[in-house]
Amino acid sequence: MLGLSSLLLTGCAGLYFRDVGVAPQLPPRQTLRAWPYTDYWTGIIFNGEKIGLTHLALGPAGAGGSPYLLRSEALLAFSFLGLSKNVTLKAEDWVAEDLRLERFVHEYDLDGKTLKLSGKVERGELVVEREEASRKSQDTFPLAGAVYPGSAIALYPTLQGLAVGKQYAYLVYEGQQQQVVEVSQHIDAYQESELFPGRAFRVETSLGGQRSTLWLNDRGEPVLEMAWHGVLISTLEHEKQAKAYLAQASVNKRDVLVDFSRVRTNVALPRPRAVTTMRVAVQGLPVGFALPSDRFQQCGQQEGHTQCLIQAAGPPDVAPLAGQPGSPGSELAPYLRSTQTVPSRDPSIQRTARDIVGTSDAPALQIERLVAWLQAEVTQKPVDAFSALDVLESRKAECQGLTWLYAAFARSLGIPTRVTNGLVYSQELDGFLYHTWAESYVGSGWLPVDPTFGQIGVDATHLKLLEGEQLSELLPLVDIVGRIRVEILSVAPAS
Repeated sequence: MLGLSSLLLTGCAGLYFRDVGVAPQLPPRQTLRAWPYTDYWTGIIFNGEKIGLTHLALGPAGAGGSPYLLRSEALLAFSFLGLSKNVTLKAEDWVAEDLRLERFVHEYDLDGKTLKLSGKVERGELVVEREEASRKSQDTFPLAGAVYPGSAIALYPTLQGLAVGKQYAYLVYEGQQQQVVEVSQHIDAYQESELFPGRAFRVETSLGGQRSTLWLNDRGEPVLEMAWHGVLISTLEHEKQAKAYLAQASVNKRDVLVDFSRVRTNVALPRPRAVTTMRVAVQGLPVGFALPSDRFQQCGQQEGHTQCLIQAAGPPDVAPLAGQPGSPGSELAPYLRSTQTVPSRDPSIQRTARDIVGTSDAPALQIERLVAWLQAEVTQKPVDAFSALDVLESRKAECQGLTWLYAAFARSLGIPTRVTNGLVYSQELDGFLYHTWAESYVGSGWLPVDPTFGQIGVDATHLKLLEGEQLSELLPLVDIVGRIRVEILSVAPAS
């Protein structure tokens, strides 16, 4: 299996796929009533390391109204910063004979935190109930047409007809993004390869802008799938072979995520938190990806790379916000909204934030008290969260969870706050790591706030890549992680 990933990661994958001149004269097309298999297993490889499995089973639903049921599960186990991480997904999707979604129940477990999503299509809408940290909320998605489950993406082309040149577009409910997104699929070749037995149709798939390549054999089985430019791979396996990774993962101490995402550089920085000015050259950005510029970061295109001058943010402006808290101008209103990851209107978030800041109404002082509380009350560990509520309940988080909770507190107090994602230099790991921090609107401008480092005004090793807190907003990072290089051109430490 590692040999397979090594071939694909060399960038020479095209050498291992050969177009077959003649596809089947009658394009393979199946019905759920007579589907040629009842389940399949795949193994998941990330950056050359076996990290998990998936399983899909399909068959009659029995009682309950819907004719067919798709049961899917995914299990991931790997090491990150010396800790074992486990992610599981169990999903049940009840579908009609044409795979249209009728209702579903999805359950996610992320480092011991659980999220349950259940939904039903009724009267032209998809109504989804979310249960997390003992709290329930509801989303309603108006539908312009049929919607399909994410588990059906590998099945849809076979149901409609596997023929080179066919193109399909449809909507799915994507549980990880918790959104209805558009899927497009194009069958562009019939191929054979040393990487899978027999022959298969190559299907280029775009899911909400995230691209992958899937090979389906004549039975409609997914013999191979590649995403993230070949870094994430899944292959068709026997059940015993797919499950074998569990024993391997229990003794595997390699930090897969850190190894892949760390951005090594040409200069070691012994005191990164004291850096006041840094100039860097960034190479490997995808075409059209422009790094943002603001009063602390100025970026411009040079020959073959992007060059940025970053300055440490100064102390916060203690002047009050223009207007009354909670009623800023329309351009700031989006940064006060309550979202799934930053639920600023949740009563426990609002109550805790008010308890932390006490009687103070000055935004700068409120921010100081929020950051001090997070530093004292939340243990920093590489554990993931579904939202700020998870962090408030467990009092454990890494940078993203800390930032979500800070943003929820700040917004609940009427301080417009946005979530920023980028790179920061780590002295311990001798390179740049992907990192999340916040920016709050104080006085007359945006102030960077990093609750992980306890910084109100951040050091100049913070390189901002994009803003956003929802998974859909972070998808552009897929084309960056593991691919960019950063060269430090100059650096000025604090005196």
